[in-house]
Amino acid sequence: MKQEVDPEKAPKLKRWLEEVSNRTEEAVETLQDEGVATESVFLAESTHGMVLVTYMEAEDLQEAQEAFAESTHEIDVEHKQVLQECLVDDQAVDSFQPVYHIANPDR
Repeated sequence: MKQEVDPEKAPKLKRWLEEVSNRTEEAVETLQDEGVATESVFLAESTHGMVLVTYMEAEDLQEAQEAFAESTHEIDVEHKQVLQECLVDDQAVDSFQPVYHIANPDR
């Protein structure tokens, strides 16, 4: 997913994402509860300005998103608040067409 970042809020979002990366145990616990195997987050410059790009790998992405929406984990509550404040809206900008996803079965 690619979402537009409010230019004035980009520094706050960047600080928050760095904090999440330092709260690994909590983040992993939420991924396990949501059924997510992998989550990668990127900040990138685009024609839309700064965008937040999120990649998630899950058995059932819809189920994972619903679990996140209902989560009461402190880190998830904070994450939702920061995203609400720092993103222009919750809509995806542009779209991605999945071409392929290959995972090493021995990982």
